[in-house]
Amino acid sequence: MIQRLRRLWPRGLAGRLVLLLVAALALAQLLLVLLLRSQQDALIEGIIRGQALSQTVTLARLLDSHPPAEDTRLASAFLSREACAWVGTEPPATRAMTATEANLAALLARRLHGVRAGAPTVTIEPFGDRERACGGEESGEAGAAWIPADEEGRERRAAPRHADRITAVAMAVPLPEGRWLTVRTAVGLPRGWNRATLLSFLLSSLAVALVTVVVVRAQTRSLRTLADASDRFGRGERVPTLDTAGPAEVAAATRAFNTMQQRLSQFLRDRLRLIAGISHDLRTPLTTLRLKAEFVDDEAVREDIIATIDELTAICEATLAFTQAEAETEATQQVDLLGLCGELADEFALAGADVEVMPGKPVLLACRPVALKRALRNLVENAVRYGMRARLAAARRDDESVVLRVDDDGPGLPADRMEDAFKPFVRLEESRSPETGGIGLGLAIARSIVKAHGGEITLANRPEGGLRAEIVLP
Repeated sequence: MIQRLRRLWPRGLAGRLVLLLVAALALAQLLLVLLLRSQQDALIEGIIRGQALSQTVTLARLLDSHPPAEDTRLASAFLSREACAWVGTEPPATRAMTATEANLAALLARRLHGVRAGAPTVTIEPFGDRERACGGEESGEAGAAWIPADEEGRERRAAPRHADRITAVAMAVPLPEGRWLTVRTAVGLPRGWNRATLLSFLLSSLAVALVTVVVVRAQTRSLRTLADASDRFGRGERVPTLDTAGPAEVAAATRAFNTMQQRLSQFLRDRLRLIAGISHDLRTPLTTLRLKAEFVDDEAVREDIIATIDELTAICEATLAFTQAEAETEATQQVDLLGLCGELADEFALAGADVEVMPGKPVLLACRPVALKRALRNLVENAVRYGMRARLAAARRDDESVVLRVDDDGPGLPADRMEDAFKPFVRLEESRSPETGGIGLGLAIARSIVKAHGGEITLANRPEGGLRAEIVLP
């Protein structure tokens, strides 16, 4: 369940902000609805004070100033779509009024200062779907109609019930001579979550989403540039100094990236110069040692010393060549990896090596072709040297990576020595001969080049025999 929710969580900053802001709007809307529901009594009191109370006071004064014979005529004059009134002799049922009802009753009593017959009462109750205003149901029971009939007997109905929550408010006012005036009014209250509320929420969410997307994209453009530059720098490309534009936080991150890039580049250049200088300076003493070794009388000792000096010289030459290659800056180009493998196979074929490229579709990749070709050449040399032949393949693994493979038919490597093969100057071949075992820099150089492209290189024994070297590049 958690994994599914994580997949639904947007990856982009704009999407996350939109989701969070819409959720905040929904929560605010829900809290507003709950607040309105909690203030229902106050809403009812405010609505009733507007019209129902005034109508009751007006009718009570008219009835008080006219003879009882006029009660029915005057009460029927106040019939409407929302209210009905009648005069009777039975007092309302005794019950304890709520705080809202008591407040309305007190307000009604103050306004009825000219009518001195007793204290009025107020009853607030829900209104049933089939209930009539002055008693009975729509089945045809006796009693005054909630919505009075017109002259032709047709019932005039109020607004549809689904539009509002209907509340019935009955105000009972005592009159002289034991009469009681009852005015019952329908008060419509808006639902907490109605069509207007939903439309308001949707429009607010749409406005927030549009503004968020536009603003975030504009403000994070420099952030996307910074991310692209970091990726390119991680692949070993030379990245120009970035402009410190955008928000203050992004500008600070850009300045930090520019400083980091400058320091790392300077550190790498100094390191390469140091190694190259050491390798170059070792040439003279090694040459002197070789000349002195020629004067050794014991032939076996002389040959052993000369072999050791030659090995040291080869290591110095390889190290110098490696540092010079690393120091060179090569531009990134769009290259067909399958074509690159074909060029390499042709070079080895001229030397009589068994190197073949497996057929496949063209695989385009932005890379530094000379460096990548050098890494691939080192893998092919190992395959030909230890596995008799090499089979190259290039393919696209998915939308985010490509794969280069070099297979051979050799004995493979022990599983616990795979990582050792990438260490500089480590040779898994038992002999000390540079012709058969090399000097142990080939795979180290290949891994360095591949990592500079942001990729990975691995070795694995094939089930059918032989070793597979696999390069995965982004």
